[in-house]
Amino acid sequence: MPVTLKAADFLSLRMQYKNTQESDEIPAVIEHNFKDGRMVDHYYVVPAPSLLEDEAVQSLGKIENILFLQQPDGAPWQVLLHEPAMIREVVFEMEEAEFRALLAQNHVILPGEPGFVMP
Repeated sequence: MPVTLKAADFLSLRMQYKNTQESDEIPAVIEHNFKDGRMVDHYYVVPAPSLLEDEAVQSLGKIENILFLQQPDGAPWQVLLHEPAMIREVVFEMEEAEFRALLAQNHVILPGEPGFVMP
């Protein structure tokens, strides 16, 4: 099991809007800091096949959701994958630069950050 994820471990990321989930998308939450506080935003993400084939991820069965949790002081993001009961999870880390690369490759700006425009 890789300990650290890269932007390439996800094929797409987009803000949830009007409940238009595609069949290959998994609901995701990004909990992040911004100038005036902390925010939780909802997205859809498509993990790359290599991530879904990881032995620890496979042990979950179906993945119900993915959480990206920003850590304090520039520490790597925690990325949690949950099964439907939300009891078991697989936890990875993702460096800030890789997380920002994921956002950039999907043209996503987090709410509260400069340049954000509500869809």
